Amino acid sequence: MARLPAEQRVSNRIALGAPASVKWGVEQLSGFVESINLAGLYVATPRIPGLGDYVDLVFALPQDGRNFRVRASVVHTSPLRNRRSGFGARFERPPLGFLEAIRGLTHH
Repeated sequence: MARLPAEQRVSNRIALGAPASVKWGVEQLSGFVESINLAGLYVATPRIPGLGDYVDLVFALPQDGRNFRVRASVVHTSPLRNRRSGFGARFERPPLGFLEAIRGLTHH
């Protein structure tokens, strides 16, 4: 699946840098959410899931304080990006409060 150009995204990407717990299959590890928007996110991790895998993530958004648990499907992988591997994933039925918290990031 090709990435959409910036003018076709649901919302602009927001740089984040939030630590995250990442789980898929039997894998469970720590990563960093590098960027996020209303449709998905990019996570830097030492190991990456396969395309189409479902991942469960737990992380907090800056200035919110709540930990969010979200599920996402992997839409692209980067074995090495800026010397770190990672993946892009699209949210699967994200909670409304989570989407509102992402919208709040654009107003700070």
